[in-house]
Amino acid sequence: MLDAELIRLSEDNNQVEVRLIPNKHAPLTVPNLLGLLNIKPFNQLSPILANLEEAVSQINMLSDKRAGAEEFLFILAERHNGKIEIILNKDNMQAEVNLTAGWGDHQIELADILDELSNNNIHIGIDKQKITVQLKQLSILSPGEQIKIIVAEGQLPIHGKNAELKRQVSLARERLLQPQLKADGNVDMRNLGEINLVQVNDVLIEKIPADDGTKGFDLLGKELLPTSGKDTKLQAGPGTCIDPNNPLRLLATMTGQAVEVRGVLQIDDMLTIKNVDIGTGHITFKGSILITGNVDAEMIVKSSGDITVMGFVDSATLEAEGDIIVHKGILGRQLTNINNNYNHQLATKIIAQGQIRAQFVQYSELTATGNITITKQLLHSVTHTKGKLTVSDGFNRRGDIVGGRVNANNGINVVSIGATSGTKTEIYCAMQEDQIRVQVHDRSEKLKTLVEKDNSLWIKINNLPPKDKWKHDHGVVTEIKEMLYEKNRFNQQRVNDEVELQQLQLELDQYYQVHLINVGKCIFDNVTLHIGSAATITQREYGPCRVIHKDKQIDFDYSKHN
Repeated sequence: MLDAELIRLSEDNNQVEVRLIPNKHAPLTVPNLLGLLNIKPFNQLSPILANLEEAVSQINMLSDKRAGAEEFLFILAERHNGKIEIILNKDNMQAEVNLTAGWGDHQIELADILDELSNNNIHIGIDKQKITVQLKQLSILSPGEQIKIIVAEGQLPIHGKNAELKRQVSLARERLLQPQLKADGNVDMRNLGEINLVQVNDVLIEKIPADDGTKGFDLLGKELLPTSGKDTKLQAGPGTCIDPNNPLRLLATMTGQAVEVRGVLQIDDMLTIKNVDIGTGHITFKGSILITGNVDAEMIVKSSGDITVMGFVDSATLEAEGDIIVHKGILGRQLTNINNNYNHQLATKIIAQGQIRAQFVQYSELTATGNITITKQLLHSVTHTKGKLTVSDGFNRRGDIVGGRVNANNGINVVSIGATSGTKTEIYCAMQEDQIRVQVHDRSEKLKTLVEKDNSLWIKINNLPPKDKWKHDHGVVTEIKEMLYEKNRFNQQRVNDEVELQQLQLELDQYYQVHLINVGKCIFDNVTLHIGSAATITQREYGPCRVIHKDKQIDFDYSKHN
């Protein structure tokens, strides 16, 4: 074993020296020298393997020779400070530092990392607190060991929020079908309160403007611009006006009922009538209609606003440009029974440009642009909505679809489908995927054409001769102004089209995640389920589940109900 007195630090304390005499210290091995380097304080310096091997080679080679009587000096180790390597990802949004624990007393400090970041032109997005915490790990590492930490991150832009129209008054459909639990646990469907009328100057809508969003940045200081929120126009329908003192408010200009027609709020006069029967004849009214009793068989009621029926509708036709609300039930009968085909065979027809709501429906045809909500039962009926169909009392106790055919574009929420007797029931949901795909394609082509025009115009602008040659030519100046105006218009249209395309693509990507059938209790056998291109006929009963389109097949997902 070599004597520890052979090894010492250099005068500047940055290297380890060993003095060896071949004739005295041979034979020599690398482990012999490493043994010396394990002695404090030499173990704090980094061994130089090539020097160790050279020392062993020379000492052993000169042993028992004349030169072997002389003393030789070798540098076995040297002091290395910790290493800092900055790694910036491709989009310059994240900086990672690779830290190597040093050989020696000096360890990496926060200031060292900040200096290295500055050398790499990174001055923003630095998390000093996180770096300080991570440096504590470095202190317990052995010399030469490494850790990687994220030291700086850019900030993505926060896109602006779209304008929002917050309605301040309730609609008739919101009054109906909001059941309350009584003390005994039963549901009270009778006490629904009075119909709310608005008065002149009542605030109908408060508009929250779109905002521009917040700029982001990458670690090299480049600004990342947000997309501004999309504006929504506050429109004044009949019986309303924009507040002259506040353009963000919509006011009522007359007393009446608030009605939403094709997304625009209006105030309608209200026709109140007890019953619609042979004594009153058919009713057509420009405004909303309140029927405090029933609508009898073969009667027709048409309204430019809402139709609210406090009683029953029996084998009649109701058409409204707003909502149709029936407090009790919608009854009908079969006119034909050919091959169990429900087309054009039902005596009751309910057609609404808005929503349809009722407690129960049987042998009726319902068509709505908006949502359809039934609180108890939907029996042997034909139902089509471009919105969502809900058949539920809100407490998952009642809400049955039995027989007939249902088609709901935006999904179905129901307590149970079918019956223990195996009644044939057809359910269609989310059948619009191909239409959205066509919209995405058309929008992509439109955007592609716009980009080509934009690029062509930009090339034309860039190829203009120097300004000195045309600045006094009124015709050329006018032409250039028109080109710049067109360029700005293209830019704005391009941004709008890109946002719309992104929204359509997102809708397409998430189509079957959003549009599905949610079943609270049971699906019985002999129920035909269609979701997009996937279809199946149930051969047994299924418990609470979500019926979804997965890999072009119908799938029953129980995870949300367990």
